[in-house]
Amino acid sequence: MLKYRVEYAKTGVLRFISHLDLVRVFTRAVRRARLPVAYTRGFNPRPKLSLGPPLIVGVTGLHEYLDLELERPIPSQKAEAQLGSQLPEGLSLKRIEALPPVAPPLSKAIDCAWYRVLLPEAGVAWQEVIEQLRQPGEWFYRRPKDGKIFDIKTGIKNARISIQEGKPVLDLLVRVGPGEVPLRGVLEVLFRHGNCWQKPECAPVTRVGLFREQGEKLVTPMGEKKNFWEKETS
Repeated sequence: MLKYRVEYAKTGVLRFISHLDLVRVFTRAVRRARLPVAYTRGFNPRPKLSLGPPLIVGVTGLHEYLDLELERPIPSQKAEAQLGSQLPEGLSLKRIEALPPVAPPLSKAIDCAWYRVLLPEAGVAWQEVIEQLRQPGEWFYRRPKDGKIFDIKTGIKNARISIQEGKPVLDLLVRVGPGEVPLRGVLEVLFRHGNCWQKPECAPVTRVGLFREQGEKLVTPMGEKKNFWEKETS
């Protein structure tokens, strides 16, 4: 079997579909694209595809990933053309690349996520909130569905505030996998410490990218290196 990695964006109205629905969308698109995809065995064969970490419903994803197994090789450009033509509006295919046999699966290639949050403008000293976040002490969040308590500081790798087009923007680098803290919990606690009047779920959120940390660099599942402190625009 040959493995291919798909990079795509999830935007517009499709940001409101669930992770399970997204799997269904890609499953149908792969079938319609007539790619030589490998199938699982058993009474209900399914295409061998696996998506990266789920996006919260309503969150835009600029650089999301999907792994596919094919039964025979196909040029990446041809695969892009066939699959891209079958995706609905709101799912835009960026590229497809063949993976070497030793390439780790997405679950091993990703350990952090970069989120960008458009913050309310008035009445909150957001830079002070981030400076407080960096001080010793625990900031707790209790998950409503099961009562589990998280210290959000353990799930945040880095954070910064910037002003873009006159509006405050929060960039967060958070853990994915072991040590992960629910993003909604992180935002809820930050908004609480800032005495913000707005509910965090009303703040527009974008997942800028998914990475694995290597020293001071962030490496994408496609192997590109980035720096959290560099301006990221797309």
